[in-house]
Amino acid sequence: MRSRVLRGLLAFMVLTAPLGVQAQSGVTLASLPEPLRLVDALLAVSETHPDLQMAHTQVAAAQIRLEQVESSYGLDAFVELQPRLASKASVSGVDFEDDSRYGLVLSKRLMDFGRSESEKEAASAALKAQQVAFLVRRDRLTLNIMERFFAVILADYTYRLFDERLAISYFRYIRMAERRDRFEQYSDLEVAEHEALYRKAYAARLQADLRRRQTRHVLALALGRPGELSKELVTPDLAVYRDRELPPYTELADQVISKSPALQARRQDVAAAQAAVDVAQKLNSPVLSAEFEAREYSNTASASRDRYRANLKFNVPLFNGTGQRDTEVALARNTLLHEQAELLSAEYAVREKVLALLVGLEINRAQALAASAQETYRSYYQDHSRALYELEMRSDLGDAQAAAAEAMLEVIRVDFQHALLWAQIDALLGLPTALIQEN
Repeated sequence: MRSRVLRGLLAFMVLTAPLGVQAQSGVTLASLPEPLRLVDALLAVSETHPDLQMAHTQVAAAQIRLEQVESSYGLDAFVELQPRLASKASVSGVDFEDDSRYGLVLSKRLMDFGRSESEKEAASAALKAQQVAFLVRRDRLTLNIMERFFAVILADYTYRLFDERLAISYFRYIRMAERRDRFEQYSDLEVAEHEALYRKAYAARLQADLRRRQTRHVLALALGRPGELSKELVTPDLAVYRDRELPPYTELADQVISKSPALQARRQDVAAAQAAVDVAQKLNSPVLSAEFEAREYSNTASASRDRYRANLKFNVPLFNGTGQRDTEVALARNTLLHEQAELLSAEYAVREKVLALLVGLEINRAQALAASAQETYRSYYQDHSRALYELEMRSDLGDAQAAAAEAMLEVIRVDFQHALLWAQIDALLGLPTALIQEN
């Protein structure tokens, strides 16, 4: 219940967020803060995002369908106008005379022996399925934003790494070319080799720089804000994920099968299909209705013309020569079997996903230890190279600094991957994102 409340509050916060930058649908959205934090990005998702708009329309369509079914027991009222000319058989010598009539008719269905109730159950289950599907869509968008946010930060670190490597390559190439020109210390072959390394490093840095811009555009699209690029992103504190213990596969799989929003939506689809079978079986059920009529006539000579009339109608179908009911029942049962198979297939897929995530976390844990050890080694080696450089005994300090930066990049990448794996597990369990819940 608590998780449902949190999810409801989150949805309300997002859908009622203040507005300031023009979006595609004409709704203005508040500008993203600078620098941008991951929590701010997750809370700034716009309802104008096409993924959420599509989910909104599906929920609205299901709501309309439910209201349509509920209106079947409503009161129908209509005015009936019949301009007529009639030649009375009982009056000889008169061809046509005015026999017009008009009236007000009120009609209300009183009972159809469960058919409307089954239709309502089907429509209600379909609505619940779409509501849960909307939450699933939001969870996917949240995970996508996290992934895109991390991609921007990694792209920034990667650019700085390649920029440092370019500076080293350029310095070595220029220094070697100068010494060749001034002292003939190096050959043209050696200079050409270092120029090639420099040009390669330049291309790599250019690619990394373009990757920075690309990831920012992709993040803006994930936020539903095309063109609004964040200049600086804050590396998030992901400690909330680091202290978690890996649960046993069977225990986690059972929890996910029980709580997964995606599976809940599938179960509602099955419930709607089952109700649709009931509807089809009651296709030819009797209908009890009441009518009240108030009429006026141009010719009131006939004694059989009632000014007011109240009727109870009991309509009992006796024969359906087209076999429509049997056909509808067969189609509805086939749909039910299909939805049940879809549910079972989704459960299998969820179990496979849980296993893959746990395996990923096991691998990630080993990668984290390796990355941490590599970062420690490169830090020591950088200090060692700096000491030798100051003593003018070795000049590989630049390489050591680049290697240390690369080791730090791997630590960050593994940490981001760890958070994404746990965020996917939270989404499978129908839990809010831990970073939002913490804030």
